[in-house]
This record gives sequence, structure tokens and C-alpha cells, in this order.
Amino acid sequence: MKILSISHSCVVSEYQKRMEEVSKCPDVELTLLVPKYWCQFNKRVNLEKDKDGYYQILSVQPITWGFRKNTFRNVTHVYLGVKKIVERLGPDIIELWEEPFSAVSAHTIFWGKRVTPSVKIIFFSAHNIRKNYPFPFSTFEKYTYRSADYAFLMSDEVASVLRSKGYNKGFRVLPLGVDPDIFCKKDVSLLKKRLALKDFVIGFMGKIDRQKGILDLIEAVSGVRETIQLLIIGNGELKGEIEHRLRLLGLQQKTILMDAVPHSQVPDYLNCMDLLVCPSVTLPNVKEQFGRVIVEAMACEVPVNGSDSGEIPATIGKAGLIFEGGHVRDLREKIRGIVKNRNLRGMLAKNGRRRVTENFTWKVIVEKQYQVYKELMNQEKWPT
Repeated sequence: MKILSISHSCVVSEYQKRMEEVSKCPDVELTLLVPKYWCQFNKRVNLEKDKDGYYQILSVQPITWGFRKNTFRNVTHVYLGVKKIVERLGPDIIELWEEPFSAVSAHTIFWGKRVTPSVKIIFFSAHNIRKNYPFPFSTFEKYTYRSADYAFLMSDEVASVLRSKGYNKGFRVLPLGVDPDIFCKKDVSLLKKRLALKDFVIGFMGKIDRQKGILDLIEAVSGVRETIQLLIIGNGELKGEIEHRLRLLGLQQKTILMDAVPHSQVPDYLNCMDLLVCPSVTLPNVKEQFGRVIVEAMACEVPVNGSDSGEIPATIGKAGLIFEGGHVRDLREKIRGIVKNRNLRGMLAKNGRRRVTENFTWKVIVEKQYQVYKELMNQEKWPT
């Protein structure tokens, strides 16, 4: 079967691991359409991998209209040459790793169905809060629901949102995955020496904004009497406020505050941590959709302490500790419990790695994905 997969996130080579696994499935001929560059982690990332021995990579820069903010680019871009690409490839399945209300989804579906009426369309969604989008995004969303054949969804919460908005076709919950050979426990003593990390390291990695709860983490750590260091990695609007808060609480000497690192370096920096904290809070219009860094940390055998926001508890399962989002005292006590208990840390490290290998490797995820392909190709219409 011929599959055309479209994803702006795949400018990062690690995110192409899914494609590598898909292309190894029997009778699959995969082509990936990806931008030449994109804004990831609040900065421009050029396409890191443009060739692969198992599948074809088409690098085409989409156009984006109207909005300059990175988050809006995700839903306002289109590939002007997609009609010719579909004509040339003749795919059996077009797989859109894009939200249903995005321009690229509606635009691709229109030309895909127009060129090859029999083509099966799969879209992706991670939005776990019901939102009513303005025109034209509301129109794109309705068109995608009506015209697509199937959906890959991040969680059961996303499924509930789509059902409430009228989507009544087939879907499968597929989380994000990791390569366990890349994300694993390793010796990073030289990096720790360069960063001057000598004590117990409490880590944070992600966007530095209010939803990520980073200020709660700083306040919680300020009350930890054990000897610790704080490693904060990321970019965002709160960086100035964080620096001010660290000075106010006397934590400057205990804290390393860094810009986001390339994804290829993430395993090294995670291995510098003795504990990863994900202190996200739920806001009226946003809550955690999955927690990729949680899975990456667990794969590296780093204990994880996460809030109860969105999908974090489901992602961690019983392999880490959960605290009440926004509750600084609860977070502080969970941190102190892990810092003081070596046996607990060891158990969480082993449980986390096991949970990843059983549920979150690309091989495990793609086996489920491939089953959908086979069933989709054998059915004219999915039951509602």
C-alpha cells in the first residue's frame, strides 16, 4: 500500500522514527512530506534529515498566511504543490499528522479526494478541550470530519471532544513514542562537570510559560532543605520573571537556567537529572495533552514527578508520582520524598523504563498503526 504522510513536526529527525517503523511494515511504500524548516521549541529548526533508505522524503516549504506567531503557523500553512504530489504518487492512504481545523488538513483532503476519490484519509488530533474555532478554521474542521475516513487521537479525552463536535467515524488512540536505544540511561559525567552539577539535580524541560507551572516548581524547590540543584531548560515568555524569582528566593547559585537544546541532545540533558518534574497546571483553554518529555525521561530511567493536569497521570501510570497541579506544598513534599529515598528512586527508574518499553516505543505504537492501515484498506466505510 502507498502511504503519503504529512507532518511539519518531522523537521526534527527523532520525530521521523515513527516513519522509519512504518516503512518497515510489509507491503508499505511510504512518502513523507515535510517542510524545509519549521519553528520548534520557539526557534527555527532546519530539516534535520532529508534522506532515508526505507522511505522517500519530500522537502517542500509550505506557505503560511496572516499570522506570525509559531502556534498559528501550525494551522495556517498549506503545500501549494500537493495536487501534483498526489497525482504523481497515487497514494492509497493520506495520513495527516495535523489538526482537523488546520488549513493543511482541509487543503490536502480537498485535492486528495479530487485527484484520487478512493484514497483513504487519516487525520490526527491532540486537542483535549472543546473549543469553538472562528471562521475559516471552523469550516476546515467540519470539512475534515465529513471527508476523512479515520482519526489517530492522542487520548480518550480527545475522542470525547471530537464526538461532542460531531465526528462519528473510526478512531484509534495512539500516543507519542520514543526510540529506546536513543533515550536510555547513559554516562554523562563530562556534561555534568561542564554544567557544574554536583548535587541532587531536579530538572525541568519544556516551554517556559504559565501553563507549564514553572513558577510553582521554583517556589516548591525554595522550601526543600536537602542539598539540591535546579536545572531548567527551555524558552518562553516567563524567562525574565523566572530570573527575578530565583534572585528573590536566593536560588541563583543553585540553578542552571538554559535555552532549549536541540532534540538530539535531549537524552544527554535528561541523564543529568536525578528527578524530572512536570508541574503543569490546567487553564481554561489548555491542559497537558500527553507529556512527551515524561516518556523520554522514563526511558532514560529518570524518576518523574508530574501534576494531575490533563494526560500526565495517564502517561506516567504507576511509574512515577503525581501531585495536585498548582499545589506548591504537595509538590514540595513529593520532591522531598524522592530526594530522601534512594530505594524509591530506584524503583521509579525501573518502573518507568519498563512502562516505556511496554507502551511507548515506536515499534509498539506502529504495530497498532499498521493494523489500522490493513483494516482501512479492506473496508469501504468504517462503522460509526
